[in-house]
Amino acid sequence: MLRKRKISRIAGFILPAVVILCIGLVYKYVSSRMYITMPEISATDGVVDATDVDFMESVYHLVNNWDYYAGKLLWPEDFKDPTSLPPKDGKGVWDYNLGTYHVVIKAKPNQYLEIASYGIDYSTRVFVNGQEELNIGYVSDDPQKAVHGGRFMRYPFYTGETGEVEIIYQYCNYMHNEGGFIQATTISTPDNIDKYVRGIALFSMFTSCGLVFLAMYFLICATHLRNRGYGVLALCCLLIAFRNQFFAFEMFLPEMDFLLRYRLSVLVASMIPAVGYVLPAAFFHKVFRKRDTIVFTGIYAVLIILHFTLDTHDLVLLCHICYYYCLAIAVLMVIHIVLWFRKHKRPTLTDCGAIAAILILIYSMYREGMGTGSNSMIAHYGVTPFGMLACILILAVIVNYRMQQQALHLEEEKNRNEVLQRVNDMNHDFLQTVAHELKTPLAVISGYAQLIDMQIQKGKMSEQTSERLSTIRSEADRLGEMVSNLMAYTYGRRKDAEMGPVDTMELAKSAVAVMKPVCEKRGNKLVLTGGGSMVHGNFELLLQVLINLIVNASRHTEEGTITLAVIELADAGEFTVSDTGNGIPEESVEHVFERGYTTDGGNGLGLPICRDTVELHGGELELVSTGPTGTTFRFTIPKEKEK
Repeated sequence: MLRKRKISRIAGFILPAVVILCIGLVYKYVSSRMYITMPEISATDGVVDATDVDFMESVYHLVNNWDYYAGKLLWPEDFKDPTSLPPKDGKGVWDYNLGTYHVVIKAKPNQYLEIASYGIDYSTRVFVNGQEELNIGYVSDDPQKAVHGGRFMRYPFYTGETGEVEIIYQYCNYMHNEGGFIQATTISTPDNIDKYVRGIALFSMFTSCGLVFLAMYFLICATHLRNRGYGVLALCCLLIAFRNQFFAFEMFLPEMDFLLRYRLSVLVASMIPAVGYVLPAAFFHKVFRKRDTIVFTGIYAVLIILHFTLDTHDLVLLCHICYYYCLAIAVLMVIHIVLWFRKHKRPTLTDCGAIAAILILIYSMYREGMGTGSNSMIAHYGVTPFGMLACILILAVIVNYRMQQQALHLEEEKNRNEVLQRVNDMNHDFLQTVAHELKTPLAVISGYAQLIDMQIQKGKMSEQTSERLSTIRSEADRLGEMVSNLMAYTYGRRKDAEMGPVDTMELAKSAVAVMKPVCEKRGNKLVLTGGGSMVHGNFELLLQVLINLIVNASRHTEEGTITLAVIELADAGEFTVSDTGNGIPEESVEHVFERGYTTDGGNGLGLPICRDTVELHGGELELVSTGPTGTTFRFTIPKEKEK
């Protein structure tokens, strides 16, 4: 039994570790399909010199330092006369509702190239060599006519005989106080761009779809097992899965209305910081008061409603409020956790693992919060999904381990209750047997006592008086043994027996003190050997087991030696009771633990009760050897766990 538990615990760590390793290998393979590091090419005075660039070799990052004209929608005709152009703006784009970007790419002649990027927030018109290629939404200097839209865009172009290509971006933004910068732009051959986009799609599917399926799995686990940790993991997975805009709006909901899409994307970004609170609250629920969780949930519910009622210009401010609110809560959360562990207990290995996993997620949220406004890759794809995956893998192992420990505890309780119930069921039959057995010695004692009393009254003592007194004494001893077994049985079936630390040597010395006079009556010597350790059990129940085994040994031994040996094992304490008696008959060996089986006129309950009591403690009682030179019984009790 101990070996099975040990194997089960080891498997509880090894199997999740193997799964994590496999996921890591798949992640590495998926990552290799993307151009993680791309060479950069940038513009100088509005011109990108790419004449020496071989676009067949790689995908390049086209740095977005294009010529920028704030507050103006310029057309291809306007760039034919550079002297008529308005001054360029170098301050940035945060305060302008519309503007124009312009760049000239000089590449090798007669090449087919392609650019991939997200459109400028929140409407984009693209001109290539004077021809309109794309119009995402509708760009206009009239807010009433403008139609906002945003999506991932790809457009090919041909460098022609000269190798020069002019690209113009127009944008307008009337729904937001910030925006208007060019997103991360990649340029290469159509084949390379196609591989790059497929890599993005694969990576998005791997992370976001993986999180969606994990959310479904955790939701099923939460419903079936009624575990709040699984429920919170399901919510977090589903939330962060849609943080990747390529997955959410290019693959999952490509036809969604842009206004609703924008509100949802800001809502997701606003709710992600809340994950940093709900995860610790679920995994350390004893630390957080229920009232605090209700207040946090209520405030966040109000913030969520505001995301769909406020004007779109105020949503970013609302998102910042959510972040600052969660930051304040995080500080209080850390203080609560530290104070709770200082007051109640030292953190266990699983506690430290859960804290580390949550810190990984919080760090990824911090990186995302700091980089969303300045890094378009983070703005659209996020880094939280990667932190969430790492967090989930660690927390899943921890939840699995905790559930396994609970299952083992429930199994122990179940086995204990089954043993107690079995002993309880035996009680009725046992009482009937004992009542019948008690009648015989009581009748003999009563009859002989009355006969001797009559002789004493008449003053006539016969030669048989001594023999009758000996019979009375023998029957009284047998009656006393039966009563002792009855007491042991009754005590052993108590359901309120408390378990705790037991010193094995102290237990053995108590048994020797009780049984030494009994053994000496038959001329036997009782010897104690070995060293002590701390086991988990009930002192009185284990004492009764030792007494029963020593009584049996003394009954079958005369003028011999009975040895009680106490041995410390790696994970248990071992007790051995040996005698030098005449042993157990060979035909009876396989029946010694059967209830009611006896070879010496007893009631046959002593050894079964001992076995049930040892199993109640999670140990095992066995007959090691028997024969003409003596008998040896041995049992083990698990050690007390360190806290």
